[in-house]
Amino acid sequence: MKEYKVGIYLRLSKEQEEENNSIEAQREITTQYAIRKNYKIVKEYVDNGYSGILDTRPALNEMMLDITRGIINMVIVKDISRLTRNKNKTGWYTDIFFPDNDVRFISVTEFIDSGERYEMDDSIMLRGIANQYYITDISKKIRANKKAMKETGQFVEHFVPYGYKKEKNDKHRIRIDEEVADNIRKIYDMYIEGKKSSQIADYLNCQKIKNPSRYLKLKNATKKWNTEQINDILRNPFYCRKYYNESV
Repeated sequence: MKEYKVGIYLRLSKEQEEENNSIEAQREITTQYAIRKNYKIVKEYVDNGYSGILDTRPALNEMMLDITRGIINMVIVKDISRLTRNKNKTGWYTDIFFPDNDVRFISVTEFIDSGERYEMDDSIMLRGIANQYYITDISKKIRANKKAMKETGQFVEHFVPYGYKKEKNDKHRIRIDEEVADNIRKIYDMYIEGKKSSQIADYLNCQKIKNPSRYLKLKNATKKWNTEQINDILRNPFYCRKYYNESV
Protein backbone atom coordinates (compact mmCIF):
# COMPACT_ATOMS: atom_id res chain seq x y z
CA MET A 1 0.00 0.00 0.00
CA LYS A 2 1.32 3.40 -0.97
CA GLU A 3 2.71 5.54 1.84
CA TYR A 4 1.42 9.09 1.65
CA LYS A 5 3.41 12.08 2.85
CA VAL A 6 0.88 14.84 3.38
CA GLY A 7 1.21 18.56 2.87
CA ILE A 8 -1.56 20.65 4.42
CA TYR A 9 -2.14 23.90 2.55
CA LEU A 10 -3.92 26.79 4.30
CA ARG A 11 -4.67 30.24 2.86
CA LEU A 12 -6.60 33.31 3.97
CA SER A 13 -7.02 36.63 2.15
CA LYS A 14 -6.75 39.96 3.94
CA GLU A 15 -10.36 40.66 3.03
CA GLN A 16 -11.66 37.39 4.49
CA GLU A 17 -12.54 37.35 8.16
CA GLU A 18 -15.17 34.59 8.25
CA GLU A 19 -14.71 32.29 11.19
CA ASN A 20 -15.17 29.14 9.09
CA ASN A 21 -12.34 30.21 6.77
CA SER A 22 -9.83 31.25 9.42
CA ILE A 23 -6.42 29.60 9.35
CA GLU A 24 -7.30 27.85 12.60
CA ALA A 25 -10.56 26.48 11.16
CA GLN A 26 -8.82 25.26 8.00
CA ARG A 27 -6.11 23.63 10.09
CA GLU A 28 -8.69 21.81 12.21
CA ILE A 29 -10.63 20.50 9.20
CA THR A 30 -7.61 19.31 7.19
CA THR A 31 -5.64 17.93 10.13
CA GLN A 32 -8.56 15.97 11.56
CA TYR A 33 -9.26 14.52 8.12
CA ALA A 34 -5.67 13.31 7.81
CA ILE A 35 -5.79 11.80 11.31
CA ARG A 36 -9.03 9.92 10.57
CA LYS A 37 -7.51 8.48 7.41
CA ASN A 38 -4.20 7.66 9.11
CA TYR A 39 -2.26 9.88 6.70
CA LYS A 40 1.11 11.16 7.90
CA ILE A 41 1.31 14.97 7.88
CA VAL A 42 4.84 15.94 6.86
CA LYS A 43 4.48 19.69 6.50
CA GLU A 44 2.04 22.57 6.80
CA TYR A 45 2.05 25.47 4.36
CA VAL A 46 0.36 28.74 5.35
CA ASP A 47 -0.27 31.82 3.19
CA ASN A 48 -1.97 34.29 5.53
CA GLY A 49 -3.05 37.52 3.85
CA TYR A 50 -2.65 36.40 0.22
CA SER A 51 -5.34 36.47 -2.45
CA GLY A 52 -6.25 33.21 -4.14
CA ILE A 53 -6.00 34.85 -7.55
CA LEU A 54 -2.23 35.28 -7.14
CA ASP A 55 -0.16 32.72 -9.03
CA THR A 56 2.78 33.09 -6.68
CA ARG A 57 2.64 32.99 -2.87
CA PRO A 58 5.47 32.17 -0.44
CA ALA A 59 4.01 29.01 1.08
CA LEU A 60 2.47 27.84 -2.20
CA ASN A 61 5.81 28.23 -3.96
CA GLU A 62 7.49 26.26 -1.17
CA MET A 63 4.89 23.49 -1.42
CA MET A 64 5.28 23.17 -5.18
CA LEU A 65 9.05 22.94 -4.78
CA ASP A 66 8.65 20.26 -2.10
CA ILE A 67 6.38 18.32 -4.47
CA THR A 68 9.00 18.30 -7.21
CA ARG A 69 11.57 17.15 -4.65
CA GLY A 70 9.34 14.30 -3.49
CA ILE A 71 9.02 15.61 0.06
CA ILE A 72 5.21 15.33 -0.13
CA ASN A 73 2.96 13.30 -2.43
CA MET A 74 -0.46 14.30 -1.10
CA VAL A 75 -2.01 17.77 -0.78
CA ILE A 76 -5.00 18.36 1.48
CA VAL A 77 -6.98 21.61 1.48
CA LYS A 78 -10.27 22.67 3.06
CA ASP A 79 -11.60 23.56 -0.40
CA ILE A 80 -10.21 24.28 -3.84
CA SER A 81 -10.53 28.06 -3.41
CA ARG A 82 -7.78 27.85 -0.76
CA LEU A 83 -5.43 26.57 -3.46
CA THR A 84 -6.51 29.00 -6.19
CA ARG A 85 -9.39 31.15 -7.37
CA ASN A 86 -8.14 31.21 -10.95
CA LYS A 87 -10.23 28.89 -13.14
CA ASN A 88 -7.32 28.18 -15.47
CA LYS A 89 -4.98 27.42 -12.59
CA THR A 90 -7.55 25.07 -11.06
CA GLY A 91 -7.37 22.84 -14.13
CA TRP A 92 -3.59 23.15 -14.32
CA TYR A 93 -3.15 21.90 -10.75
CA THR A 94 -5.69 19.06 -10.88
CA ASP A 95 -5.11 17.88 -14.47
CA ILE A 96 -1.41 18.57 -15.03
CA PHE A 97 0.85 19.49 -12.11
CA PHE A 98 -0.46 17.02 -9.50
CA PRO A 99 -0.79 14.05 -11.89
CA ASP A 100 2.63 14.69 -13.45
CA ASN A 101 4.19 14.63 -10.00
CA ASP A 102 2.16 11.64 -8.76
CA VAL A 103 0.40 13.72 -6.11
CA ARG A 104 -2.95 12.80 -4.63
CA PHE A 105 -5.18 15.85 -4.14
CA ILE A 106 -7.97 16.09 -1.56
CA SER A 107 -10.47 18.88 -0.96
CA VAL A 108 -12.13 17.92 2.32
CA THR A 109 -15.36 19.93 2.38
CA GLU A 110 -16.03 19.36 -1.33
CA PHE A 111 -15.51 15.58 -1.08
CA ILE A 112 -12.94 15.65 -3.86
CA ASP A 113 -10.23 12.97 -3.82
CA SER A 114 -8.17 12.13 -6.87
CA GLY A 115 -7.32 8.77 -5.26
CA GLU A 116 -5.20 6.53 -7.39
CA ARG A 117 -6.53 8.00 -10.63
CA TYR A 118 -6.57 11.48 -12.14
CA GLU A 119 -9.88 11.67 -13.97
CA MET A 120 -11.26 14.64 -12.09
CA ASP A 121 -14.84 15.44 -13.07
CA ASP A 122 -16.13 18.64 -14.65
CA SER A 123 -17.40 19.96 -11.32
CA ILE A 124 -13.85 20.96 -10.43
CA MET A 125 -13.63 23.30 -13.41
CA LEU A 126 -17.05 24.70 -12.54
CA ARG A 127 -15.80 25.37 -9.01
CA GLY A 128 -12.78 27.10 -10.49
CA ILE A 129 -15.00 29.37 -12.56
CA ALA A 130 -17.16 30.14 -9.50
CA ASN A 131 -14.10 30.88 -7.38
CA GLN A 132 -12.68 33.27 -9.98
CA TYR A 133 -16.05 35.02 -10.28
CA TYR A 134 -16.07 35.42 -6.49
CA ILE A 135 -12.67 37.12 -6.35
CA THR A 136 -13.54 39.34 -9.33
CA ASP A 137 -16.78 40.38 -7.66
CA ILE A 138 -14.99 41.10 -4.37
CA SER A 139 -12.37 43.20 -6.18
CA LYS A 140 -15.05 45.29 -7.87
CA LYS A 141 -16.78 45.88 -4.54
CA ILE A 142 -13.53 46.90 -2.87
CA ARG A 143 -12.73 49.37 -5.67
CA ALA A 144 -16.26 50.81 -5.53
CA ASN A 145 -16.04 51.17 -1.75
CA LYS A 146 -12.66 52.90 -1.96
CA LYS A 147 -13.97 55.27 -4.61
CA ALA A 148 -16.98 56.18 -2.45
CA MET A 149 -14.74 56.77 0.56
CA LYS A 150 -12.39 58.98 -1.46
CA GLU A 151 -15.32 61.06 -2.67
CA THR A 152 -16.23 61.79 0.95
CA GLY A 153 -12.66 62.88 1.68
CA GLN A 154 -11.48 59.74 3.48
CA PHE A 155 -7.99 58.35 3.12
CA VAL A 156 -8.09 54.70 2.00
CA GLU A 157 -4.55 53.80 0.97
CA HIS A 158 -2.20 51.71 3.07
CA PHE A 159 0.79 54.05 2.88
CA VAL A 160 0.68 57.79 3.56
CA PRO A 161 2.79 60.05 1.32
CA TYR A 162 5.98 61.45 2.82
CA GLY A 163 5.11 64.57 4.79
CA TYR A 164 1.84 63.21 6.17
CA LYS A 165 0.80 60.71 8.82
CA LYS A 166 -2.43 59.03 9.83
CA GLU A 167 -4.47 60.16 12.80
CA LYS A 168 -4.00 57.80 15.74
CA ASN A 169 -7.73 57.32 16.32
CA ASP A 170 -8.92 57.46 12.71
CA LYS A 171 -6.90 55.73 10.00
CA HIS A 172 -9.05 57.35 7.31
CA ARG A 173 -7.92 60.84 8.26
CA ILE A 174 -4.42 62.23 7.88
CA ARG A 175 -2.49 65.17 9.21
CA ILE A 176 0.70 66.99 8.27
CA ASP A 177 3.84 65.41 9.68
CA GLU A 178 5.51 68.49 11.11
CA GLU A 179 8.84 66.69 11.48
CA VAL A 180 9.39 66.67 7.73
CA ALA A 181 6.80 69.16 6.42
CA ASP A 182 9.48 71.82 5.92
CA ASN A 183 11.34 69.46 3.59
CA ILE A 184 8.32 69.30 1.29
CA ARG A 185 7.93 73.08 1.40
CA LYS A 186 11.64 73.53 0.61
CA ILE A 187 11.42 71.21 -2.38
CA TYR A 188 8.53 73.20 -3.85
CA ASP A 189 10.15 76.55 -3.05
CA MET A 190 13.38 75.56 -4.81
CA TYR A 191 11.42 74.21 -7.78
CA ILE A 192 9.51 77.51 -8.10
CA GLU A 193 12.85 79.32 -7.97
CA GLY A 194 13.89 77.38 -11.04
CA LYS A 195 16.14 74.77 -9.46
CA LYS A 196 16.47 71.39 -11.19
CA SER A 197 15.53 68.17 -9.45
CA SER A 198 19.20 67.17 -9.27
CA GLN A 199 20.06 70.47 -7.59
CA ILE A 200 17.27 70.01 -5.04
CA ALA A 201 18.47 66.49 -4.29
CA ASP A 202 22.05 67.71 -3.86
CA TYR A 203 20.92 70.42 -1.44
CA LEU A 204 18.96 67.97 0.72
CA ASN A 205 21.90 65.56 0.79
CA CYS A 206 24.29 68.36 1.77
CA GLN A 207 21.95 69.26 4.62
CA LYS A 208 22.03 65.59 5.68
CA ILE A 209 18.24 65.35 5.54
CA LYS A 210 16.94 61.79 5.51
CA ASN A 211 15.14 60.83 2.32
CA PRO A 212 11.60 59.34 2.54
CA SER A 213 12.66 55.68 2.59
CA ARG A 214 15.20 56.25 5.37
CA TYR A 215 12.83 58.45 7.37
CA LEU A 216 10.07 55.81 7.15
CA LYS A 217 12.61 53.07 7.90
CA LEU A 218 11.63 51.04 4.85
CA LYS A 219 13.45 47.88 3.87
CA ASN A 220 16.22 48.34 1.30
CA ALA A 221 16.09 52.10 1.84
CA THR A 222 18.36 54.19 -0.34
CA LYS A 223 20.82 56.38 1.55
CA LYS A 224 20.48 59.61 -0.39
CA TRP A 225 17.95 61.77 -2.17
CA ASN A 226 17.86 61.39 -5.94
CA THR A 227 16.08 63.07 -8.84
CA GLU A 228 13.46 60.33 -9.05
CA GLN A 229 12.36 60.93 -5.46
CA ILE A 230 12.17 64.68 -6.03
CA ASN A 231 10.15 64.24 -9.23
CA ASP A 232 7.75 61.84 -7.50
CA ILE A 233 6.99 64.51 -4.90
CA LEU A 234 6.62 67.30 -7.45
CA ARG A 235 4.27 65.24 -9.62
CA ASN A 236 2.16 63.84 -6.81
CA PRO A 237 -1.29 65.56 -6.84
CA PHE A 238 -1.72 64.56 -3.21
CA TYR A 239 0.30 67.59 -2.13
CA CYS A 240 -2.31 69.84 -3.73
CA ARG A 241 -4.75 68.74 -0.99
CA LYS A 242 -7.46 67.90 -3.46
CA TYR A 243 -8.44 64.43 -2.35
CA TYR A 244 -8.51 63.79 1.37
CA ASN A 245 -9.52 65.38 4.65
CA GLU A 246 -6.62 66.67 6.67
CA SER A 247 -6.50 67.54 10.33
CA VAL A 248 -4.32 70.64 10.60
